[in-house]
Amino acid sequence: MAVTDLEQDADAPEIIGYAEPWIVAPGDSVAIKVSCTEPSYKYRTVRLIQGIDLEHSPKKAEEEVPEIARGEREGKYQTARPGSYAYIRNWEPPLSADGLQVSFYVQPWLLNCPNTQTLVSTLDLGANTGFSIDLNKEGSLDVRVGTERSVEVIRTGLRPQEKAWSKIKLQITGSSIEVRLTHKPFRNETIPPPAAFEGKSGEKASVFTSGSLLIAACQSPATGNSSGALKPHTTDFFNGRIDRLTIKACGQKPSILVKYDFSLDMSSDHIVDVSGRGLNGVLVNAPTRAVKGYDWDGSVADWTQAKFGYGAIHFHDDDLDDAGWETDFTITIPDSARSGAYAVEVEALNGRDTDSITFFVRPTTWTTDNSNKVCFVFSTFTYLAYANERMYDTTRPNGAEMGPSFDITKALKSAEFYKMRRRRDLGLSCYDRHIDGSGVCYSSSKRPILNVRPGYIMWGFSRPREFSADLFMINFLEQEGVPYEVLTDHDLHARGASALDGFNTVITGSHPEYPTYESFNAYNSFAKRGGNLMYLGGNGFYWVSAVDAEGGHPHRLEVRRGDVGVRSFGLPGGEHVLSTNGGRGGLWRSRGMSCNTLFGIGFCGQGTSPGVPFRRTEAATDARFSWMFDGVNGDLLGEYGFGGGASGDEIDRFDIENGSPNDALTLATSTGHDDGYAIAVEDLTYPALETLGTQTNRVRSDIVYYVGAGGGGVFSVGSINWNCSLAWDNYNNNIARLTINVIRGFLEGKQ
Repeated sequence: MAVTDLEQDADAPEIIGYAEPWIVAPGDSVAIKVSCTEPSYKYRTVRLIQGIDLEHSPKKAEEEVPEIARGEREGKYQTARPGSYAYIRNWEPPLSADGLQVSFYVQPWLLNCPNTQTLVSTLDLGANTGFSIDLNKEGSLDVRVGTERSVEVIRTGLRPQEKAWSKIKLQITGSSIEVRLTHKPFRNETIPPPAAFEGKSGEKASVFTSGSLLIAACQSPATGNSSGALKPHTTDFFNGRIDRLTIKACGQKPSILVKYDFSLDMSSDHIVDVSGRGLNGVLVNAPTRAVKGYDWDGSVADWTQAKFGYGAIHFHDDDLDDAGWETDFTITIPDSARSGAYAVEVEALNGRDTDSITFFVRPTTWTTDNSNKVCFVFSTFTYLAYANERMYDTTRPNGAEMGPSFDITKALKSAEFYKMRRRRDLGLSCYDRHIDGSGVCYSSSKRPILNVRPGYIMWGFSRPREFSADLFMINFLEQEGVPYEVLTDHDLHARGASALDGFNTVITGSHPEYPTYESFNAYNSFAKRGGNLMYLGGNGFYWVSAVDAEGGHPHRLEVRRGDVGVRSFGLPGGEHVLSTNGGRGGLWRSRGMSCNTLFGIGFCGQGTSPGVPFRRTEAATDARFSWMFDGVNGDLLGEYGFGGGASGDEIDRFDIENGSPNDALTLATSTGHDDGYAIAVEDLTYPALETLGTQTNRVRSDIVYYVGAGGGGVFSVGSINWNCSLAWDNYNNNIARLTINVIRGFLEGKQ
């Protein structure tokens, strides 16, 4: 069913916001940015403990932070401005030139677009100067030129091909306009012959005026000349790729005014002018880099090794890196704040809407005095990968098929679902496709992330997932009186193994799917030093991700989905290497670092049918493990939970061929999934038979335990549903009993 059939009132009351930075330490200041449709709102700051209010769930729990004052503010509505482009603000062509020549390669990805798409522009619509080269709504090339009296539109009728490279050459001399379009084949495909256009403007074109040069967008009419602005207001964003832009002055002394090589400074937000004139530019809203250019020939599939072929940038009108909202107020985290998940709770004074603006606080000090503590790691990389996902939106190219019996109108949804659907300006997730069909590679925390909320119910499963499910564990540790600290994926990435120094046990979140090399290695190093690991989730340590903490973009996550793995899209061949750090993207399994190699199990299947319980194996009766199963009644584990039994959603199994240690023991295994579950595609070989839950025992969860080389224990459960069964009936169940037995056993030195 299309999203438009399900929309709530577009004029519904709404208050949302985000915190910047997203992850902080005691003593840090946090800017709170709020959009509110109502006249005024109030706010307070709380530490989040548990946010779900459902039948059988624990009670909602939070603690106000008294050191941070409550307050009230006037409401104002704020929007983000999606659309990526390149911006060069000090554009000053020579006044004495006879003409201007512009040449570049272009690969449009969306010719039938409801709006004009600008390829290159110096157009100042306020002063009626400059030029632009555009794709009109019919997909043909137009040239706009300013004559100081007006802006004239010259329609060339030339049409590039969608997802194919063409070279465009424009020459403006006085009132003369010449355009040549040359199609470029990749291999041996048939292409149209070169085409040319010659025409005139009514008056002499005024294109030698200073201002700004934009690539893949045009300056908005209302902004006037923005040559001194840090970032102009822009419009008419292009969906596609541009490569090798060169602009020359023509005449008796022809000269190159600017020449861009987009293959340089690949990991940055800058474009480099190699003409020697220093007209370097800035990329806005993170267009996709490390993509194939017009001269890519397949000889090298890694931009870090290639001498040519990666000089293109892919721009999109729905890219968003920074919402850029004004700060409503700032809070300072008290020095006494304990580590954890926090939120600024905002509520309209008329009571019409609320929001919990979530952020994370790391420990007060980095210390090794943690020998009696466990560390819980919030999966902030996973939260970013899923941020504001729109897989439900069948009006876009990425609508997900949730199964033949799935009906979104009957799914349980929280208020955030409707806000995400209404607020299309808040950017996409790494599960979505752009409007032109290309996959989303980057996600950002500099925007409201509405599915990272304590009470969020995931629409596809009608239950908590990711962050809201992870809070079940925080509440459990609180109730059981377990001493703990909280870290995030970002902390492990930034500090590596030292972030975990001294902890007795490290517990993962319910879906730690997107580690970087640095964060993955932090777990490994911790285990090798004798620390205990508890992997209490599913589909963990699966996709390679990267963040650019040192390069000035710690808010941005990059994921490159390859041609193997369960995914909502796959990137084209030759584009699987991360632009952020030059590492290979795709699955950790493809890099020889499967989840199995450390945690004993790895992803094997998924489904939306209800989960099933585990059944204890004979190995679980061994007296060596009596401390784990003390007080755990029955052979079945986790018969109930939000989303069915404890084995469900995305699941992992023990498999020596995929890297599981030979001496790991399976203590329990799932009791059998129905055909709503299917095997992971990377487990298939030719021919692809027996892929559904009832057809193969390779679609299962295993509870696995082993003692590693460093002497620490590794306890893994292989199911996203685990926390949702843990919290059932306020933790009065055998999953909770087994979990606390292992935690306390590890703290007491048991193996």
